[in-house]
Amino acid sequence: MKMRFLGRTCLIVLSLLPAVSTQRGRWTVIGSDQPVIAEAGDDVILPCHISPRVSAVDMKVRWFRERFDKPVHLYLNQRDQLSIQDSDYRGRTALSPSALQRGDLSLRLRNLRPSDRGVYICYAHDGNQYEEGQAEVIVAALGTQPSISMDSTQGEQTRLVCRSEGWSPEPEVIWRDRDGNNVTSLSNTTVQRDSQGLRSVSSYIKIKQQSNVFSCLVRSKTPKPDWESKLHISSESHMFVD
Repeated sequence: MKMRFLGRTCLIVLSLLPAVSTQRGRWTVIGSDQPVIAEAGDDVILPCHISPRVSAVDMKVRWFRERFDKPVHLYLNQRDQLSIQDSDYRGRTALSPSALQRGDLSLRLRNLRPSDRGVYICYAHDGNQYEEGQAEVIVAALGTQPSISMDSTQGEQTRLVCRSEGWSPEPEVIWRDRDGNNVTSLSNTTVQRDSQGLRSVSSYIKIKQQSNVFSCLVRSKTPKPDWESKLHISSESHMFVD
């Protein structure tokens, strides 16, 4: 009985040894859990590093978005491979050679564009294993001061129209009446996107022909200032914009 028990004990210990040994020397890629928020035209750093810190000089490092075969930046054989880089990023990206020695894979992206907004994948391969991390870029753009006008069509109720353009990401539109009450639920807002990825908003609200004050607030969803315009409507249907 004693011999049989010892035999099982040795078998269990030996079966664990290969599992323990395969964990030695492993590394992971860590991206950023916070988005990188900047304005168009800025230079930004997309954080990414290897943990524990090991040199990435001899690794393959690839930054990409939706398509793996269309890299934002590719580092291979100890040099940047720019010939197959996505043309939208040509001349705008860089990895630091000294940082790679410390396992820092962070990508420098210059002259940020609205179209750069999205999630980027940081990929590293040492020949035996590969790991990935992520970094999100938000390109913030504060749009124009909203303009308010009156739209009156014969036979239909008069509407106020609030317009603003040049936003990224899509802004929020809030309507208030003369007493400060939020009447946004009575409005209808449409959003259009231009070729640069910027949004234009048009918001409509129906009004009665009587003295009143309406304000249209266009608010960014990122930490940026708000734009607000007010329209004073007199009983004689004269309009005054602040």
